[in-house]
Amino acid sequence: MAKETKNPGWSRGEEKSTALDVYDRKYLKYFTDDYKDKVSINVFNALKTKDIGTIENCVYELSDNATNFILHIGLICMIIEKERLYEGTEFGISYLNYAEHLFDDLSIPRPTLSVAKTIVEKYIQYNKQLTKAGFRLAKNTNKLLFLDEALENHDEQEVFTRITNDTYRGFKDWAQRKNIARPRKPEKDIRVDAEIKGNRLIINGKDILNFPKGTAKEIKELVKDDLQKTFSIREGGNLPYIIGTYSRGEQIAIDNFLKKARAKR
Repeated sequence: MAKETKNPGWSRGEEKSTALDVYDRKYLKYFTDDYKDKVSINVFNALKTKDIGTIENCVYELSDNATNFILHIGLICMIIEKERLYEGTEFGISYLNYAEHLFDDLSIPRPTLSVAKTIVEKYIQYNKQLTKAGFRLAKNTNKLLFLDEALENHDEQEVFTRITNDTYRGFKDWAQRKNIARPRKPEKDIRVDAEIKGNRLIINGKDILNFPKGTAKEIKELVKDDLQKTFSIREGGNLPYIIGTYSRGEQIAIDNFLKKARAKR
């Protein structure tokens, strides 16, 4: 998109801000209650158009103060990627290719675009736990960059308590500190249901991925089996780990080694 396509008309949608559509349900509902200012409403309305030109005009308006509108830019970038809106542009090879265009034309540093998108993704991904803990986005957004690391190193309940109450520096330092507690024994895997319907893979009743048209049946079954096992392991509270083996004998040997190691704990 070239800058000359800018059209200030992206802000005219304010009157329609209450209209419910798929973007409200998937993305905007996490932000609309806390962000009712004019800039936020204009961003939400631009996104609801699903028109890449209108959305990009909105980004241009925010680019001069990118650090002040990092959440808005992150939301825009995430939706462009997840909804593949970049495919309607001359940069439609991939989202990364489109992001390069944003960097070149808007002079928003690449790390800023990446950080902004990650913050929004983590806030939506863990929204239920964050809301329950009383987490507020205001002055806390950068803590979300260390949420995954904190969850790997510490107890989940303590993580969400600390991300809500600690300072940014305090949470960051604690999140990166390994928990030296004795590791627990792994739980049993929990069975999950997986099925293929047309080009959709469904696990426990939820759409997990769409296969490209023409994908061979054996490839679909292979992906289904692998993901079903991965989800089963995670449902049991364990971590999947993929390793290449030459034979079933090697796999049995690895299983036996783990059983002996766990028996010593």
